[in-house]
Amino acid sequence: MSSNLSIRQAVSYAVGTAGAAAASLGYAPLALGADAAGPTAAPDTSLQEVVVTGSRIRRVDAETANPVFVIDQQSIKNSGISTVGDLLQRIPAVSGAATNPNVNNGGGYAESTIELRGLSSKRTLVLVDGRRQGIIGPSDATDVNLIPINLIERVEVLKEGAGAVYGSDAVSGVVNFITRKNVEGLEIHADYGRTTRSDGGHHGFDAIFGTSTDKWNFEAGATYLKQDAVYAGARDFSKYALYLYGGTTGAYHSGSSRTPTGRIFLPRGSAARTQFGCGSVTRIGPLDGSGPATGTSLADYRCFKGSFSNGDRFNYQPFNLLTTPVERTTAFTKVNYDINEFASAYASVVFTHTQSNTELAPLPFDSPVDDVVISKNNIYNPFGLDFGGLGSGNSAALWRLVGLSDRRQFAQVDTAVFHSGLKGKVGNTGWNYDFHVGYSRELFTANATGYFLKSKMQAAVGPSFIDPVLGPRCGTAALPIANCTPLNIFNIFAPGQNAILNSTAVTNTNQGSLTTKTTSLDFDGKIIDLPAGALQASVGFDYSGEEGVFSPSALAIAGPPLYLQCLVSNEVCTGPTRGHYNAKEAYFELFVPVLKDLPGVKALNLDIGGRYSRYSLFGSTFNPDFKLEYRPINDLLVRGTFSHVFRVPTVTDLYAAPQNTSVTFNDPCNGLTSAKLAATPNLALACKGVAPNTGFVEPNGQITGLNLGNPALKPEKGTVRTFGLVYDPSWLSGLSIDVDYWEYRLTKLITTLDSNYSITQCVATGDPTFCNLVTRYTTGALAGQVLVFNQPTFNLSSLRSDGVDLGIHYALKNTPIGSFQLGMDITDTMSYLNLPAPGAAPQQIAGTYNKQFGNYAKYRALGSVGWVFQGADALVTMRYIHHLNVTNPSVSGVKADGVTPFGDLRIGSVIYVDATVGYEFPTKTKMMVGIRNVADKLPPILFQNNVVNADTDVNTYDTLGRQWWVGFSQKL
Repeated sequence: MSSNLSIRQAVSYAVGTAGAAAASLGYAPLALGADAAGPTAAPDTSLQEVVVTGSRIRRVDAETANPVFVIDQQSIKNSGISTVGDLLQRIPAVSGAATNPNVNNGGGYAESTIELRGLSSKRTLVLVDGRRQGIIGPSDATDVNLIPINLIERVEVLKEGAGAVYGSDAVSGVVNFITRKNVEGLEIHADYGRTTRSDGGHHGFDAIFGTSTDKWNFEAGATYLKQDAVYAGARDFSKYALYLYGGTTGAYHSGSSRTPTGRIFLPRGSAARTQFGCGSVTRIGPLDGSGPATGTSLADYRCFKGSFSNGDRFNYQPFNLLTTPVERTTAFTKVNYDINEFASAYASVVFTHTQSNTELAPLPFDSPVDDVVISKNNIYNPFGLDFGGLGSGNSAALWRLVGLSDRRQFAQVDTAVFHSGLKGKVGNTGWNYDFHVGYSRELFTANATGYFLKSKMQAAVGPSFIDPVLGPRCGTAALPIANCTPLNIFNIFAPGQNAILNSTAVTNTNQGSLTTKTTSLDFDGKIIDLPAGALQASVGFDYSGEEGVFSPSALAIAGPPLYLQCLVSNEVCTGPTRGHYNAKEAYFELFVPVLKDLPGVKALNLDIGGRYSRYSLFGSTFNPDFKLEYRPINDLLVRGTFSHVFRVPTVTDLYAAPQNTSVTFNDPCNGLTSAKLAATPNLALACKGVAPNTGFVEPNGQITGLNLGNPALKPEKGTVRTFGLVYDPSWLSGLSIDVDYWEYRLTKLITTLDSNYSITQCVATGDPTFCNLVTRYTTGALAGQVLVFNQPTFNLSSLRSDGVDLGIHYALKNTPIGSFQLGMDITDTMSYLNLPAPGAAPQQIAGTYNKQFGNYAKYRALGSVGWVFQGADALVTMRYIHHLNVTNPSVSGVKADGVTPFGDLRIGSVIYVDATVGYEFPTKTKMMVGIRNVADKLPPILFQNNVVNADTDVNTYDTLGRQWWVGFSQKL
């Protein structure tokens, strides 16, 4: 990859200047000169104006005020990476927590999203040929993996806000996929690879065919990709749930308190609690049920060991996935027809079918939250107590229902994107027009298994009796329940229990869709010639409408406010939702050449733009931008920009269906004492129902969270400033150096609150915005325990982030041993200051990791060394992620001296190296072989209490280890 060198050469390629006819440089030099492909034809020196991402003005200038980073088609092929998202997420300007196929817990649709500057993938606008596609995935951001890889000519990444040019979402930057044009003949490509541990296999195939005449050109093609699953148990770093209980040495194998042998909580004052002398018990024997205990006698139980290294907790990690298995097929076609010299018609269609699935450990059954009462009159219940039931006041009993098998979600996503229009010249005025209409629709279906039908489960664990003839029966002798056999929930490994448990199983099917419609009319051209050049303008009008629908299974529909009670397991309870809005917009852009060819001023240009937007739900907004280009000499460009940006809430932000989720929670109320309350008064607001000085400990490492949309959301707003230098010395051809300072100031951020983040803010500020999100049991046997923690979406915080991008690139052509290109791009995130709420203390996120925001290593770098000689080429790339700290890393409540928190957990720097070699035969056949993660670098351990899954940051680090791949390409 390279930045300004690439954009200069990419534009040169488009305008036909010398030197680019043989090369389009991006991630690596794949055809740097005549030595690679033989003598070149005489260059075409005619110039043609083109549009570069970040502006609507057609220009011949290769470098402008916009900092743009470019990746080309051949670079993608030679990287050996099977998805566009995987490649783009390596860009140094990307940080945070963008979704990718490694995110199993919370992912599952094999999506990849791009999060420029760590400002959320929703604030990164993705375009294809400068137009919105509407391919918003289930993660509520554009899934770049849906863009056909063999249709891409290059990717231009604008590393600044562009609200005036492109409208909403262009906050942190823009990723613009430029598609191929004038393809001639047939091109095919295939690849296969797997890890050196003989798993994680993937293979792909793609083909594209093109033909053209003087009047029209046509392209059609298809891609296919299949990626196999890899389980967390297949890697040493992720096969155990590792929790940090103090400093950097208190790491223990731990896990969930929902275990196959159960955890039964005994109420205070009960005979059983007096007998055992502890608050919770579990069945004797190993977690696989192979012990002699039957669970029907109190003698079969002992106190539950909550200790960390040798306790009874269930290790859920081996059941989870490190990589989402996916199978994706895409078909596309493009056509352009020149009607006459003033009009050309164009159209494109892309269809994508994706199948993927997630897999998590068997269902954790929580009898209170799942609203199932385990009857004291159940024939297998040895305690003589009722357990569970929402609001019953009964004690809790928890299990891991391994007999239901793993929780699996089989997802299918079908996407159709259609674009058409008419463009050409406005007579002989020198102006151009483009009338465009677009339509996209994404349909998804998710079938979830591993859950129970609540009515059947309730009957199976409710009252039961022994019929003298028929044996165990559900119900009572007076009111038996037909076709029901009691479940021995106290020993689910007993003979016949798997069959009974599976008789309660149900498949839950949810469906949804997102539809986007767009219409636009654009004009651009010259207004008048000025002494320094042509005064140019662009003006346009846009209409867009978006509608989202979510239709859950009738079994899963629950009611407000907590959405805990539906007909199936609580985890899948939700509600239907539908929402839509539209926008009418007008924009302008004016390019003003101010001075030219004067002493000390080779060129001085000003670009002014503005966009007026009116949304059906949010009212109107106007966002201007200003850009300045100054060349004191030919070799040096000084540039600066100032932009107003905005982001309107998505349909999902506004109308997302309530979604229950399991949240790893660090409870600050653990070990609550009167002294702690006196020292930190806000603890009382966070710990309602928790009695001090009782040794309270939240028994569940994972609690129930509830993600919620918010129809009252308003648009985000902000400003972006950049200032930079580009130096292309004439005394050393091929060298380019660019440095850009950037600053973002955003307010009213739309944020889905993480429960750990919220409880920390509650304790720190006492703000009811945070404190009211947690609902605890306040009375009864479960007093103090978390019932549910709301995770709503709010316009709440603001932030300021700034940093510096540095790019150094050098191309050395036609040496006796070939042509070379060296490049290094570095991003320094100097500051990422988050203000969680008005009046709250600001938080410095730069240089840290936390679950709310993700990974914000201060320095990220991407370097490459490429070589090409007489048909052979090689590429070595290096990706660097700087060291960072995990703040408050230990499980909440664990203190160094009982009072003082342990210090930050330092995570070391990581370097990944990839290597590729290839050879193209005279028959236009190319063979490639490569290795990713040459050193087999394992990801750092961040501990399960700090991350989503796999004990590490799966959004950032490589979880599979060393991988090899081979590829084949043929042009016909």
